[in-house]
Amino acid sequence: MNEVVKPDNDLLSIVSIFHFVLGGFQMLFSLIGLIYLGMGILIASGELESAKGTPPPAEIGWIFGAVGIVFTLVFLTIGLLAIKTGTNIRKRKNRTFCIVIDSILCMMIPLGTIVGIFGLVLLMKPENAGQFEG
Repeated sequence: MNEVVKPDNDLLSIVSIFHFVLGGFQMLFSLIGLIYLGMGILIASGELESAKGTPPPAEIGWIFGAVGIVFTLVFLTIGLLAIKTGTNIRKRKNRTFCIVIDSILCMMIPLGTIVGIFGLVLLMKPENAGQFEG
């Protein structure tokens, strides 16, 4: 018997929505880095005093600030890439880009792993691959 294989249009739409939600959560999570940046500014300016009365060295503040900036930028970037991947899946464009970003999302335990694996499974199906441009 010859079976006609039908693409998973509904599942691809759901996966694109999952990417939007995950991207929003990642961008919200990136705001935690601003707390580190604020602490770094307070430490570097000498506003924080320890129990002994001597403030921590200003270099510690610069390290806190740098960690906060890097944390914020990394998670904002991952969030934006997840949203771009959801847009590409919805428009059926740039399948390779979507596969790469879904592979990166698999490292973001637990939600990124779920969304990434679900997206990779659907993107690797031959019947779905024919729908994508590029």
